[in-house]
Amino acid sequence: MTFLWNVAATLAFLLAAGALVLRWLDSCGADVPAPFSDPLPARRGERPDRMTLGKVFLAALLFRCAAALGSLVLYNVWSGAALGLAELPELWCRWDAPHYVKLAELGYGGYLEGGQPLFLVFFPLYVWLMRILTVVFGHAALAGMTVSFLCFAWGCVYLYRLGCEEYGPRTARRALLLLACYPFSFFFGGIMTESLFFLTTAAGLYSIRRHAWGRAAIWGILAAMTRMQGVILIGAAVAELGSELRPLARTGLARRQAFGVLGRKLPLLCAPALGSLVYLALNFFVAGDAFAFTRMQEHWSQGFQWFSEVLVYLARNAMTWPKLSTRWEMWIPELVLFPVVALLLWKSWKKHRSMLTLYGFVYFILSYCLSWLLSAGRYLSCAVPCFLFAADELEDKPGRTAVLLAGMAVLQAIFLYRYLCWGQVM
Repeated sequence: MTFLWNVAATLAFLLAAGALVLRWLDSCGADVPAPFSDPLPARRGERPDRMTLGKVFLAALLFRCAAALGSLVLYNVWSGAALGLAELPELWCRWDAPHYVKLAELGYGGYLEGGQPLFLVFFPLYVWLMRILTVVFGHAALAGMTVSFLCFAWGCVYLYRLGCEEYGPRTARRALLLLACYPFSFFFGGIMTESLFFLTTAAGLYSIRRHAWGRAAIWGILAAMTRMQGVILIGAAVAELGSELRPLARTGLARRQAFGVLGRKLPLLCAPALGSLVYLALNFFVAGDAFAFTRMQEHWSQGFQWFSEVLVYLARNAMTWPKLSTRWEMWIPELVLFPVVALLLWKSWKKHRSMLTLYGFVYFILSYCLSWLLSAGRYLSCAVPCFLFAADELEDKPGRTAVLLAGMAVLQAIFLYRYLCWGQVM
């Protein structure tokens, strides 16, 4: 039965990937039959002014501050504790957060466990930013939260710019609301890499959308220094440039010239790989082996596993895990999110720019390809295209939008409280 499931899931993956690639080839000028060649829906995007972008940044920053204060009130009320504002950063030091704090304080070579640099599995950019602000604040946890707050606000600006120019301001605002209320978006305010990866991804996708290849290269490098999935911005850039040049619609000299432009820009498109090289260099400097992180991942029971096999153990754990609370905090949400996001992508594949659909699909699948998946909800908070797709699906559906936002906000409060209480939300 498991074999048949793996075959069926893999075939579904290949069909979905094939449909998206054919859709992209059509945008590149290839002669592709319907429905892969159906035109995109007509939309009226616009460029927001600087004052609007400033308001978005300020609103997002204030939201993060209010959410942090709300978390303190929530914890005190529901737990009966009496923590003060000064203890807020320590309250958010849960699961991976203490490791980031120690790395900021001691560095990769100084923070060891059993004499080994096991924490090389944590990518460096967020740690290095924390270290800089720790010098200013003298408090690593506070520095980490500050980095997260600022990156979230800046990332919201880029998400709004991308949504506004592609779909219009109403859809862009709705995407921000969906992001803010998403049940696991509280991680954007914690001592985690989510906000930084969200910023670098949103900025990278926006720069690609604007064909600003130099800026896209810089953001791609930073994304790859934040999380391994940052390198898939290369695919988004190649997809968008192919759609812009449309080399397959040309013949003779014009086609050769189009491919020549693609070749000349390829170094910029592949720049995110430099971020991965920085991470490998860090491994070599600390452990004497550029791929030391692969050994460290074994300690954390992590590695690559095909998504269909991951779904099998998620389903098994959701039904049989001994502790009921862990089922509801971890395994059931991860299992439920997969078909929800898959359905969203299926509804969206013909409606959006290929660089967004391809990036969203690949990021989604990679998020479910871990041998011991504990944080799918957190990873999907950075699936930038999915929030734009959902916002577009909810166009002219105010009632459904309000119900969805309210429901997600309630779930976020519950998951946040359990996270602060060391529940299995990570």
